[in-house]
Amino acid sequence: MKKLLIATTALVATAGMAAADVTLSGYAEMGIKDNGVDTVFHHDLDVKFSLTGETDGGLTFGATIDLDEVADGISSENGPHSVFISGNFGTLTMGDTDGAMDWANQEIGMLTTISDDHTSHSGYWGGSAHDGTEDGQILRYDNTFGDFGVAASLELEDGGGNDNVIQLGLKYSTANVSLGLGYSDTGTSDAMSVSAKTSFSGLDVVVNYADSQFGGSYTGLGLGYTMGDLSMTANYGDFSDNGNGYGVAANYSLGGGAVVMLGYGNSEFDDSTFSLGLGLSF
Repeated sequence: MKKLLIATTALVATAGMAAADVTLSGYAEMGIKDNGVDTVFHHDLDVKFSLTGETDGGLTFGATIDLDEVADGISSENGPHSVFISGNFGTLTMGDTDGAMDWANQEIGMLTTISDDHTSHSGYWGGSAHDGTEDGQILRYDNTFGDFGVAASLELEDGGGNDNVIQLGLKYSTANVSLGLGYSDTGTSDAMSVSAKTSFSGLDVVVNYADSQFGGSYTGLGLGYTMGDLSMTANYGDFSDNGNGYGVAANYSLGGGAVVMLGYGNSEFDDSTFSLGLGLSF
């Protein structure tokens, strides 16, 4: 699960060109975690750049890079970065981005913990059936029409003899209800998913279901509740051919971007894990 980043923005202007925004944001965490073997200290630091601009004709464009995940330098084509261009036609994104199925799905995981135990158990599914099965570079088109959103994505085969990954996604969202429908095809197998989310009186409820040609079916349920500075969540998921698991988490906001985070995950066939610490957004 991606970390919540609170941004500080610098305005950059070049003579004869439209102004562009370059945003530097950061996230850090510290605490303890149980990795299933020992209880250990944990700290992490994440820095992210987001760049946006606009053409004379009104098209917006931009790019993002997450320096925390860079291993081989920012020139790597399939690294943790993406580029987009957007206009009345919709948005076209290429790089490390969600495929159309993941884009459409409502995930049962909510909140963040320092090691994401509540979304790392054997019963958790992140909403994607085939993202990253090829070279990791995804080209996605998406657009919205009132309450509806549509998306299509393509991930080209990487020379290993597999086929391209083609995905389609459909969303419907109102103030209190969000629905998602996704489809993914690799040429040798396909998968479909449906999801729904509703919110009322501080409570969020998410259900999702997926079925794969060779991977069996998946069912998941997520609950979230917020009361003042305290937020809590729980989720449960079951793979018909690969076990189940559940996770719980709690966040307490101290203000100013500092959050106390507690997480726990339990897997049917593996040890449980937990973490406790501070998440700090800059």
